[in-house]
Amino acid sequence: MDQKGILYLSNNDVKKVLDLGRAIEITEQALRDHSEGRVIWSTPEDFAIKPEQGWQSWVTGCALQTSPVAGFRIRSIKAAGGSRDVSRPPRGPRRILILSDLDGGEILAFMDEDWCHAVRTAAAATVAMRVLARKGSTVMAMLGAGDTARAAVPVMAQAFNLKEIRVTSRTPESRQNFAREISQEYGLNVISVESTEAALKGADVVISATTTSTPFVKDSWLGEGITVYSIGKNQEVDNEVYKNADKFIVDSWLHCKNKSDMQRMLKEKYLSEKDLYAELPEILSGRKHARQSERERIFIRAIGLVNQDIAMADHIYRSALEKGIGTRLPY
Repeated sequence: MDQKGILYLSNNDVKKVLDLGRAIEITEQALRDHSEGRVIWSTPEDFAIKPEQGWQSWVTGCALQTSPVAGFRIRSIKAAGGSRDVSRPPRGPRRILILSDLDGGEILAFMDEDWCHAVRTAAAATVAMRVLARKGSTVMAMLGAGDTARAAVPVMAQAFNLKEIRVTSRTPESRQNFAREISQEYGLNVISVESTEAALKGADVVISATTTSTPFVKDSWLGEGITVYSIGKNQEVDNEVYKNADKFIVDSWLHCKNKSDMQRMLKEKYLSEKDLYAELPEILSGRKHARQSERERIFIRAIGLVNQDIAMADHIYRSALEKGIGTRLPY
């Protein structure tokens, strides 16, 4: 493909080039790069336009020292939570990635981030689960049935021999449609269940990706040996889970403590950094032990890091060039 001009990649273009297995590898390396100081973060970290009602606009960016690229995420989110507006059809993407060349400063690509971000989030959860879940985990609970969940289940299936995947969500229609469609598309055994408690009973691994503003996972529902990964914007599990887990882990303490739930608990002195067992990169590097017992309950609270998104965008861009996919915007 002629490399003059800016490459635009639609959501369908991204789906054509983003391999789920490769996404796991990219995300794991991005976590290591973050831990070892190979990322230059934007200053300030976030730029946001935040009206109290309607839609907010957020910008986050970084440069990678492992590849000569920098980039930004520009995303719109509802002030009340969520990223969809069912009252009208979308007129374009609400989240995009902008990739630039550090060597020459040129803008390389714009890409719709919906699927890319969902896969990256799912890949980060899978990286954590590979080192922290019980060996031979086969039962997964998926809390939420949105875009992230639609990526999380097939990405997790790349790393685990999942015999049963239970999905629950706010409405019967969303979870039933999810179970039917994901089962058919990926050949997986996905079943719809009516309650969070039912989804969690006997589960080995749990991914929670919801827009709830109220915690809905009770500590008493989490059995021995379970591994829970919470990525929701707001608090999804009871306060007690943070304190009672045998290992409480975050992807980045510096960033994750800015989550609304973490901010509140730290301010109230319910939690402190002393309650933290490790950051995920410390587990990946072997500086801290991973799972040490089949009975340990492990809780991971994640925020997701923009260097993972930019690393994924770099891979997508290069793959699209090789395959001749995308639309050139002349300059």
